[in-house]
Amino acid sequence: METKNSTLDQVLETIDDFAPDELDLIEKRLASARKKKNGSKAPDGRSLSGGAQIPALPAATRDIFAITFDEYLAMSDEERDAIQEEAYANHLDWIDQMLKLHHAKWILVCGRKVIESGPTWENYPTDEKLQAIGEQYGLIPFVFAAAPMIEESDWAALSYNNFYPSLPIIVANKEQSPHDLVDNGLAIHADFDTGSPDVLLNYEQLLEQSIVKRQRLVRFNTRFHLGHPFDYYPLPVLMGVITEGGKLISEVINVLCVRRWVKSPFRLPNPSRQALVGRNTRIKLELQIKLDGRRRVTQILDD
Repeated sequence: METKNSTLDQVLETIDDFAPDELDLIEKRLASARKKKNGSKAPDGRSLSGGAQIPALPAATRDIFAITFDEYLAMSDEERDAIQEEAYANHLDWIDQMLKLHHAKWILVCGRKVIESGPTWENYPTDEKLQAIGEQYGLIPFVFAAAPMIEESDWAALSYNNFYPSLPIIVANKEQSPHDLVDNGLAIHADFDTGSPDVLLNYEQLLEQSIVKRQRLVRFNTRFHLGHPFDYYPLPVLMGVITEGGKLISEVINVLCVRRWVKSPFRLPNPSRQALVGRNTRIKLELQIKLDGRRRVTQILDD
């Protein structure tokens, strides 16, 4: 069995093969690891959850927009999540003002400067994009997104003789061939809500099925629904439906991946909800949908 000492010996034997920038990154990760080993409290005395190390200055005084990209790369996923959560907690008004000013669903920010924005989810920044922007500006490339519009209220909770219209969908990795979607895709019985423009899916379920991959630099956005917070980010997936005549209609669609779906506020109106499909599905796939209240079925009509 391999011991810690033998692993260390292997690392030391190959350390001369690393490039200078790789050695710099190793030094930063070692410094971060030392801080975690030396204690579990931040400089202001606050406890750190999950061992996450908050950078030197207290949240009330530090400028997260001034943290360098190199420092950010040396952080763990938990530390990067904490930075993103702090940004939404302390700068939400400014974020919403910038989103409104740019008529955008998302903005890309470096050093409090909006350098890109988009009116739809289509060009939402990828890990590769954020890596390039971080290297160019030398600062954290933040992406902030608008709150999804979901016209749903607490009183809509299902009760006796009250039914939520549904829409069967199939989703797969965006690189999957549409011809294999039925055999290899994930079938979901989703609630259909025209009050929402977007599709909201279970992030952990998509990750487990390799439909999406874990993001390295793209962080979750935090918003509220029915008075409760939820985390999400947009990612493209291949989504399809089958018509009454057996025809498959599919397209790559940007969906909102909701973290911790089972505990999210989207299950409050319907505790068994697997997903929420909005009206952009009908538009993007050019569907003709008939909601039959008498038989309580959703029909996807053929042309």
